[in-house]
Amino acid sequence: MAAARRREPDPPTQLARLAEALRGASGTRALVLRGEERYFRERGIELALAAAAERGLEACRHDLKDPEFELARLLDDLGAQPLFAAARCVVVRNADGPTIGHERPLDKVDGKASPLTRSALAFLGRADAGMLVVDARTLRVDHALAKAVAGAGGVIVTCRRLWDSPPPWGDPDPRRAELVQWLLARARERRIRLAPDDAVYLAAATGNDLSALETQLEKLHHAAGRGLRELVGWDSGGTPWRAAEELLCGDPARGLKAVEALFRAGFQDERKGRRELAPAALAAILIGSLRTAVRRAEVGARALAEGLDARAAAERLGVAKGGPAFESFEARSRARDAAGWRRIAADVAEVERKARRQPGPDASDFALLALRWGSGRGKRA
Repeated sequence: MAAARRREPDPPTQLARLAEALRGASGTRALVLRGEERYFRERGIELALAAAAERGLEACRHDLKDPEFELARLLDDLGAQPLFAAARCVVVRNADGPTIGHERPLDKVDGKASPLTRSALAFLGRADAGMLVVDARTLRVDHALAKAVAGAGGVIVTCRRLWDSPPPWGDPDPRRAELVQWLLARARERRIRLAPDDAVYLAAATGNDLSALETQLEKLHHAAGRGLRELVGWDSGGTPWRAAEELLCGDPARGLKAVEALFRAGFQDERKGRRELAPAALAAILIGSLRTAVRRAEVGARALAEGLDARAAAERLGVAKGGPAFESFEARSRARDAAGWRRIAADVAEVERKARRQPGPDASDFALLALRWGSGRGKRA
């Protein structure tokens, strides 16, 4: 039997290991920071630049989103010898976009490595080249550059977003959520007194925005005796997909809380660059998230009833094994039988039909679903 794949450490653990590697005798020659959480990617860049300064490297910073970015200057820094130091630390922010011409800078051109990829590989191939730091949110680990970094003994850090609710298995205590644990750790680092229950409130009120949470901690640092709830207002909305998860977990209190937060404060749509507040739009996205999750859960429950394990059931749907998505899928598949999920699907279809009429569904419709689904509707006998 094949050994189970080890779960990737959380981003704070990966950054701690990076800091240790950078302090090593030979240091780290290359670093890739990938994943959607910019806060962690910026922390990795800060660690690398601090280590480069200690090693006397010339820092060359490039940002592909900077209006004044020039590819030729970046390629020159990767290929030429520095003037004022023995070697360079070349930092490339947003290396996976935007487009240059009709291609993204790390994409292949006519089936061959792009100029940026070739220059980066050549840089890594020189023993005296110094350090390369690549910030690329969507870079795959099987990309030629990522493989070369790993082959050169470099570090690849996956900067995913922290889970803002406890795992779907075991104790549902919100204090176990990664976001809350990170907040408590940052408070300890900054010597700010923060009780676990207050950390739960702070995370829920602010949302899964680490930079905003740092700002809240700064407020607490200068609080001068003022209470937490006096200092921190409720700005968090949530996301439709998180609300779908909470609605389907079977706990009406969690479902109601998620629905209220979403429809009261909306959610930050990263693709549009603005906060979505329109009830009709929120309802439409939430319905879509529910429909997908329920369909997958029904297939999973049916596969389990046929004697398959959760991993085989996940393969039927293309759900990646390992990680929070698989764990949520497995927990839902075991929570209700297939018939129960079909009854849940009928509830979702009814709300979807209402969305085609005026007035469409609002927060009260989804609150009713939270109560119905939390009361045992569709659960295994």
